[in-house]
Amino acid sequence: MAERSKELIQVGYYLSKYGKKDPPERLETDKWNEAYRLFYDTLNGGRAVLEFEHSLKNSRDAFDSYFTQTNREGWKNEDGSPANLTGFSADVYDQFISKDENYIWSKIETFLDVNVKIKSTIFDDLIAEDNAGSDLKNTRTEGGIKVRISKTIERSPKLRQEALNIHGYKCQVCDFDFEKSYGSWGKEFAEVHHVKPLAELKGEKQITDPKTDLAILCANCHRMVHRKKGMTLSLNELRNKIS
Repeated sequence: MAERSKELIQVGYYLSKYGKKDPPERLETDKWNEAYRLFYDTLNGGRAVLEFEHSLKNSRDAFDSYFTQTNREGWKNEDGSPANLTGFSADVYDQFISKDENYIWSKIETFLDVNVKIKSTIFDDLIAEDNAGSDLKNTRTEGGIKVRISKTIERSPKLRQEALNIHGYKCQVCDFDFEKSYGSWGKEFAEVHHVKPLAELKGEKQITDPKTDLAILCANCHRMVHRKKGMTLSLNELRNKIS
């Protein structure tokens, strides 16, 4: 497991001290997973999305018992006192405890990705990529709601693999080939795009045809196709935008 960076722990401190029931107001979201994902692109350190969310939450939890104004108990010693901070956590606490919110915000705002809400579909696809090898169910439906820790749009790893088998691993917009660029490290890697975003189904299941309903994209094209909120470009529309 990757070691948490000092920058990630700084964000954890901010989330703990200025987030109560909901995340801090400056993050402009009332969902904790969105708050964590605001920092994913710059601070993930090679972690998968859910692993990163868990790591940042743990960083926040480590400070919770030091800030009694929050609605979270945090980590404590057996006698009920705040758990001892070590390493970067102790350094960050000492650095920030006498500073105001404006100062701390100035240190962490450069790590923000303001497009997280627009990229929500991409995060769902990244999570599906991470789970692809562990849940190959014999189903051909997607879009229903599964309840795990929270509600998430159902995605079928089996359909993802079928799409790759049909279309191959080369981006269908720009022809980027991960294996050609990265050798064996990039072999059999690509992202799978839903031509019609599953979020538009509003929780209703539908049959997905991997030949016509799914497409293969590189990471750049996948982000570009979803770049603007409420708009999903067709593959041809994106091809026409390539300089």
